[in-house]
Amino acid sequence: MKSEYDFAKAKKTKKVLKEIKVIKTFRIDADVIEWLENEGEKQGMGYQTFLNWFLKKSMDDSETFEDRLLKIEKTLFRKKA
Repeated sequence: MKSEYDFAKAKKTKKVLKEIKVIKTFRIDADVIEWLENEGEKQGMGYQTFLNWFLKKSMDDSETFEDRLLKIEKTLFRKKA
């Protein structure tokens, strides 16, 4: 191994690097895996890809507990004019 490298002649790439995937082991109930596999198949993707998409969608759509509670209170306790 060299102590230094010369990158002066290196070519730049315009490729967009894919997001880094993290390998993590966790336990999921069998019925949940079955649902993920079925839903993923319906969407034309594998269950892991579907799970990743579903979780990202949930992150984007998430409301805080306070937001949800406020919405419920507005619905239940409407002021009568």
